[in-house]
Amino acid sequence: MADTAMPPTGGRDSLRRRRPSGEPAPLPKEPLAGSGKAWTAVALAVAGLFALLLSPTELFLGSGAWWNSVDAELTGWFVTVRTSLLTDVALVIDEIRTDWFVTALRWGTVAALVGFRRWRHLIVFVGAVIFTDTLVVGLSNRLARPRADGVEILTDWSGFAQPSHDAAALTVTLVAMVYALVVPGRPRRSALISISVVLTILGLARVYLAADRVTDYATAMVIGVTVPLMAYRLATPDAVYPVSYRRGKTAHLDLSGRRRAAMVAALRDQLGIEVAGIEQFGLEGSGGSTPLRISVLDGGYVFAKLYAKNHLRSDRWYKLGRTILYGALEDESAFRTVRRLAEHEDHVMRLMVEAGVPCPAPLGIVEITPGREYLLVTEFLEGVSELSDGEITHPTIDAALWTVSKMWDSGLAHRDIKPANILVGSERVYLIDHAFGEMRPSPWRQAIDLANMLLALSIHSPPKVVYERASEHFSQMELAEAFAATRGVTIPGELRQAMRDRCPEALREFRSLAPPHPPIRIQRWTRRRLLVLVVLALSAAAAVWLVALNRSIVGQLL
Repeated sequence: MADTAMPPTGGRDSLRRRRPSGEPAPLPKEPLAGSGKAWTAVALAVAGLFALLLSPTELFLGSGAWWNSVDAELTGWFVTVRTSLLTDVALVIDEIRTDWFVTALRWGTVAALVGFRRWRHLIVFVGAVIFTDTLVVGLSNRLARPRADGVEILTDWSGFAQPSHDAAALTVTLVAMVYALVVPGRPRRSALISISVVLTILGLARVYLAADRVTDYATAMVIGVTVPLMAYRLATPDAVYPVSYRRGKTAHLDLSGRRRAAMVAALRDQLGIEVAGIEQFGLEGSGGSTPLRISVLDGGYVFAKLYAKNHLRSDRWYKLGRTILYGALEDESAFRTVRRLAEHEDHVMRLMVEAGVPCPAPLGIVEITPGREYLLVTEFLEGVSELSDGEITHPTIDAALWTVSKMWDSGLAHRDIKPANILVGSERVYLIDHAFGEMRPSPWRQAIDLANMLLALSIHSPPKVVYERASEHFSQMELAEAFAATRGVTIPGELRQAMRDRCPEALREFRSLAPPHPPIRIQRWTRRRLLVLVVLALSAAAAVWLVALNRSIVGQLL
């Protein structure tokens, strides 16, 4: 009988490393660490106090009276120390809570976020402001607490007292500004300390002027701090959506601190790669990930792409634009998770390698933060350069066209052929960046891949020469179809720019060389396309309505 015993799996001396169940990931999620947890606790305490005051039962009827007595004693003390000089100073300080100043801060922040194209931060900023204003107005109307009795109010006021709308409006604006515009770390901590001092001084001035009582102002501050803090920590965590003013694309994440240490540990534990160094590599041609060159202790390099949650935006907007522009020409949907994006690219690369299409060999996927950050690791191609920097010869052109032909034969498409994704070395051509790769693509997609490869080659070689070489690999009708399907929107942005700089008439020349072919219509109206357009229109209308509603509600107090 044959020996069917299982081979040993390693035991105590095994080199395999595995994260035990329950142990945190290399870079765990901590969206509410530190101050976030503290402010959440304070907000819950304030919510409990409001529950006491709003309770319809007889059990807590005395709560409001006790609250009023404490506020009255504190306000009375401030009144006893009034002088003409202190009053003038308090009135000057009180000007910073006025409507025109807060409005100027808000619109200035909106303009800055639009200018820096931080759309997610902009949406969170507007949402936090609208939610806070609506919440404060609703609570103050529900409590209907009057202003202080028996004392002279030395400044203008309107509406009910608890919580203070002026204090909440200024607080939420300043805190949201800091989280939207200030770089994390020491600059943000300094900014938060500064606005804390400003708000404290304003609070003292408001109580001195008897416009607000201590608890009116304090509860407004808690609301104004907690709402934007939690909104930004949860919707735009710094690890995924960093605020940065360094040059470069927002897709390129910072590799310092905890993230670098987490990547080193994860590569060692999950792939057995001992890391000697990590550096960003090839950033110019990458807009949807953070490309890395990783040096290994044993010698040599591996290549990796760091995918995070913000990189899903590129895929979602890309495919949303395709749906709006092309309708039914492509049947695709956006990736729901970062993990699925990394798995898809790894799978496409394995299919490419199996089919014989020249591309880097995939080495595996490394999980940095579950559901949020992943490394896609491949071999590092030595002795190659981007198409824009390499020498283009007839064998190079043939190799590039053979690559497209091989993808056609294997039922694969790259979908993002541009100079940065074409590597040339030793008369071989490699395709990289397969995130948009597709299995069983439509004939239109295959035609677009061919056209983009020919246009990329024409940047360095005359279109006539490229077309003659292409005729050895493709039929005349296939070439004619490729350029009949091509429009400006089907050409990657980097390739369009290179054509404008070096060969602006390439597409026209190719069409003149190819047999006549009627243009392939790319405007296809489908139910999905119509639904997307309707949803976008309704979303825009809802946003305008919410802004108008917020101004109407706030106007009741002003």
